[in-house]
Amino acid sequence: MNPQQLEAVTHKHGPLLIIAGAGTGKTKVITQRIAWLVKEELAKPEEILALTFADKAALEMQERVDQIMPYGYTQMWISTFHSFCEKILRQNGLEIGVDTGFKLLSGTDAVDLFAKNLFKFPLDNYRPLGSPNKFISALLTHFSRLADEDISPQQYLEFEKNELSECYKQWTDLKIQKSYMEFGDLISQTIRLLRKKPIRQFKYILVDEFQDTNYSQNLLVNLLASEHKNLTVVADDDQAIYRFRGASFSNVVQFRKTYPQAKLVTLTQNYRSTQEILDRAYDLIQHNNPDRLEVKENINKKLKSTTIQGEKVEFLHFDRVDSEALGVAQKIRELGVEYKDVAILVRANNHAEPFVKTFEEQGIPFQFLGPGQLFSQPEIKDLIAFLKIMVDLYDNTSFYRVLAMPVWGISGREIVELSSIAKKENISLFKASQKSENENIKKAIDIITKHLDMVTTTSAGKILYSFLQDSKFMTQVLDEKKIINITKFFDKIKLFEMTHEEISVREILTWIELSIQLGETPLVNSLEWTNNDAVNILTVHSAKGLEFKVVFIVNLVSLRFPSTERKEPIPIPDALIKEELPEGDFHLQEERRLFYVAMTRARERLFLTASDMYGDAKREKKISPFITECNANSSEFTVHSSQ
Repeated sequence: MNPQQLEAVTHKHGPLLIIAGAGTGKTKVITQRIAWLVKEELAKPEEILALTFADKAALEMQERVDQIMPYGYTQMWISTFHSFCEKILRQNGLEIGVDTGFKLLSGTDAVDLFAKNLFKFPLDNYRPLGSPNKFISALLTHFSRLADEDISPQQYLEFEKNELSECYKQWTDLKIQKSYMEFGDLISQTIRLLRKKPIRQFKYILVDEFQDTNYSQNLLVNLLASEHKNLTVVADDDQAIYRFRGASFSNVVQFRKTYPQAKLVTLTQNYRSTQEILDRAYDLIQHNNPDRLEVKENINKKLKSTTIQGEKVEFLHFDRVDSEALGVAQKIRELGVEYKDVAILVRANNHAEPFVKTFEEQGIPFQFLGPGQLFSQPEIKDLIAFLKIMVDLYDNTSFYRVLAMPVWGISGREIVELSSIAKKENISLFKASQKSENENIKKAIDIITKHLDMVTTTSAGKILYSFLQDSKFMTQVLDEKKIINITKFFDKIKLFEMTHEEISVREILTWIELSIQLGETPLVNSLEWTNNDAVNILTVHSAKGLEFKVVFIVNLVSLRFPSTERKEPIPIPDALIKEELPEGDFHLQEERRLFYVAMTRARERLFLTASDMYGDAKREKKISPFITECNANSSEFTVHSSQ
């Protein structure tokens, strides 16, 4: 370990703030500190609690501790915030009247439950007659943000009695009555428990990615550490990028006000990127001064690389977005690196489309690690279409897709002719198919009819499985990726059927529609994707915590990166917000931090790209100000242009 890491690891008592810049070995410091505390007999393993945000990070931390600890030390508490709170509530929830057998609601489950009880809530403006489900997602986000700010239903009602506060109370009561909990409830209910019955078990508490905590998580940590005050937090204010989901930037800035006696250690030795990349990123983030800890605490956060000076950052400028995507594809080939070592970082998921299209055309293997991808795969769309005609035979669009499945051997011309007959006779495609003398169409109708008879008595999963067997659907699927997708689709249905009482085809379809609207869990959370030799396309938010040999940050024009600020659909009244609200253009500062995170994902090469024209726009886009900001002296950039 370097001297700064050693200083952090061997801190004995009291609060400790570790400012860990990108790539400075923070996970190593946390794990070594846990091992040191046990070896020095300052705490037993079960008296140490380490909290992080992602299951993957908790698993990595646990594995590292296991490797450096003597055999048999298994009572460590290393987990995510939510897993920890779930465990505590299942053990002690009865103390505050919580059913310890509660079920956890996913985002789609919560929307589904709310929708089923929609007309029981005292809603008026937020339940328009023409589209009663319109604001469900916004309402649930609002209630979740209230929980993030530790605002109880009673506090909201006392502040202002209206349809929002009354609905918040009824929604909370409904979940208690049904023994359901959302992920935010795990935190707020654990806070309730700690206020009534403090847990004094943990002598030392360590929190990773502290800049990502929201107000309630910070409160939870402070309650847990209230007796011993041995609280270690690892943070980098320059990587605080989750304001949109409730993270409180003020938590890390205010830490030393909460704990004036806290020791401060700054890690600046970078083990990831070249010095050139680090210097450009440092130039950029200076534009957030004076609202950074470097200024507020009068410390030096400039990162020093342990590798080489490295190649210059390159800016690639194009006329149109399709030229930009093609230019990136050509540059990847020119570099001659393995595809899995390359990442294309986009600000928003829909910015990935031109790159996906170009890579397909160019035969470059890629994986888009974004939301909603499983349900948009052609083979899964086929299966969803089959489920749709199980509940609505007159859904001509879905019926057309089912007939077009290769397994039947029905030609495109035959389907078009069938559609023409249906239109001419003003009947459904199903009715027209029943009249057909075509043997392949007859075979399809026989199998579809057989499964229609199963709908009222059989679960969706069993119907689908039976359909795959009878139609010999899988014999047409030769692509391994497609087989994996179908397996994942079945796993999702199986999980739904295990956790829901209603498992009919209609219920499954409702759940699928909600999942598509809300966005599925990104593939980036999966442990499998790193094995694939494919270019990685993902958002900057998803890339947090990852690193790649070569990084392209694309679409660098104003209104794309930095993006325009998206306000919360239903904001919390300022008077109710308990955290210290920032001053100045906080949105631009957060976008700049996001760009800093994107830059520091690169180990060896970093490319910034932009185009003059995007989509059907008639006017040229302005180049992102971040390109200038990360390059005070323009001669330090290598600039290419397609014009």
